[in-house]
Amino acid sequence: MLRARAERWLAALGLALAAAPSVARPVDGLQVADAEVQSVGWKLAHANARFCKRAAPGIGLLLQDARTFEDPAAARAVYGLSGDIAVGAVADDGPAARAGLQANDTIVAIAGEEVGPPLPGKDRWTRLFALQTRMETAVADKGAVTLTLAGGRTITITGEPACRVRFLLDDGGGNASSSRDDVRVGRGLYNATKGDDALLAAIVAHELAHAALDHQTTLEAASSNAVVRQTEREADRLAVWLLANAGYPPEAEERLMRTVIARRQFLIGSSSHGGWRTRAADIHAELAALAAAPDADWPLRFKRNVAP
Repeated sequence: MLRARAERWLAALGLALAAAPSVARPVDGLQVADAEVQSVGWKLAHANARFCKRAAPGIGLLLQDARTFEDPAAARAVYGLSGDIAVGAVADDGPAARAGLQANDTIVAIAGEEVGPPLPGKDRWTRLFALQTRMETAVADKGAVTLTLAGGRTITITGEPACRVRFLLDDGGGNASSSRDDVRVGRGLYNATKGDDALLAAIVAHELAHAALDHQTTLEAASSNAVVRQTEREADRLAVWLLANAGYPPEAEERLMRTVIARRQFLIGSSSHGGWRTRAADIHAELAALAAAPDADWPLRFKRNVAP
């Protein structure tokens, strides 16, 4: 989530504010997209948790902060919030969803500690990410977290195993990116899937593969077009295994390459990432390797291009 996202949301809020009742809790298009990215990310991270070196209990929940909008009061009014901090996105069938949390539920305390005021002199996103980290750390350390909602109701959510990666929709971005800690799907690339859940899963799986293989450390040690291409090839191929473990069709990764990525090659750049035809061929070969494997235990079966 970036500054452009808050500005675009504000424009939508301004149009809707006059007609929205004070008790409304609408879910707009961006929140729907947030939830889809969160749901796909959770499904992949949960299904592959036993294979990720960095795994921890998770709950499939992303927070939002009205203070990230240009007009926080307008955001609170349109989303029906009684405070700044609220549920932003909940993964379908994740622990938070099963506990009954919904988008735009106002949260006043996390793990028994009040959310607190904005941090003076800090970027307007600082508090949001600090609170997200507090929530995730509580779940990872204690296996559960208690959230206090407006009105005093408390909900304790027990975490379930997941790769320790945060999933975000970047409304200001066109492509996707990842680090060892998070996966970001740009709005432009999300839109390019045209509602195809398997294609979105293929995008997220590719980025999760980067995180699972800790390509950030590889690129920090030696970054060049050749090394980048090797890490991209690995992420393309490992994504096939991640998809299979999560119940998605693994061939969606090759379909992503031949449709979405082929059309967007000029935005990604073949010099650093490799041409889509070569990448599609590599994925096709990996599909055969997956089919021939006795199981989908990728740490044992997956052949790496890059030395760990």
